Amino acid sequence: MLARRLAFARGKQLCKHSCFPDDALAQIARSYGVEHEQRQHEWRENEVMSVMPKIGDDPEKPKRFFWFPTAALKETDLAFGNILRWLKYNKVQYIKLCQSFHPMRHEILGPDLATAHFIIHRGGRIRFKGNTYWTEQNKKGSYELPGKYDPRYMLEAVDVNGFDLYYEGLSNLCGLTKLKWLSLKDCKNIDDWGLDKISAEFPKLEYLDISGCEKITERGLESLYRMMNLKKLIVTNHNKSVAFELSCFMLEDCTPGLTCEILMPGEKLKD
Repeated sequence: MLARRLAFARGKQLCKHSCFPDDALAQIARSYGVEHEQRQHEWRENEVMSVMPKIGDDPEKPKRFFWFPTAALKETDLAFGNILRWLKYNKVQYIKLCQSFHPMRHEILGPDLATAHFIIHRGGRIRFKGNTYWTEQNKKGSYELPGKYDPRYMLEAVDVNGFDLYYEGLSNLCGLTKLKWLSLKDCKNIDDWGLDKISAEFPKLEYLDISGCEKITERGLESLYRMMNLKKLIVTNHNKSVAFELSCFMLEDCTPGLTCEILMPGEKLKD
């Protein structure tokens, strides 16, 4: 608990006595996001290509970084009791693959429209700067968005709307310099690692709803000390933990103007 208090106090002092004018450190952190995701994508592609067989390869030489296997062989057990687990595991891997970051999409559309297409296509909704209405799918499942970069479209609010978002999908929410409102309500697969990624990517966020995220604990809340502009935080204390509530109180203490609304399991936010 002492370490948690020190982490919040350190974050408060860093933000108060920063030597960077006009929040330049936050601007650098956000501009770093797209470049970071592009490098990560290139590394993954290079790892896959390094083990792909090519013409002229020595069949006796294994396609690995090492001359010997570094892990035990994994065999698929398709016994009757394991079939459902095998199907569930492969379904999750397929969803993660579909939510992975694609640099070409961001190059063509830009960060704001690329994120808008990603969110709306999966059932979420977004709001652009200067608009009072939300853009989402109609009853037929279609929507209208530009198919190429347009600087007039700048995302200000994103509502994931509870679809099956994983950590890999968060990589698509990068480079959003005007994002102020974000709802990850009922996203069952967002955990402490995902919350840490969000806090580093969007230090200027003003509204964050992570209620219903069962995998988020007080350890994930500690990362929110970076978000010094946060005004409203909505969380659910699934484990009814005292440490969870204390972390929320610490956030209110170190973040000027922040209000934390703590819900109990099964409790819904009052409109």
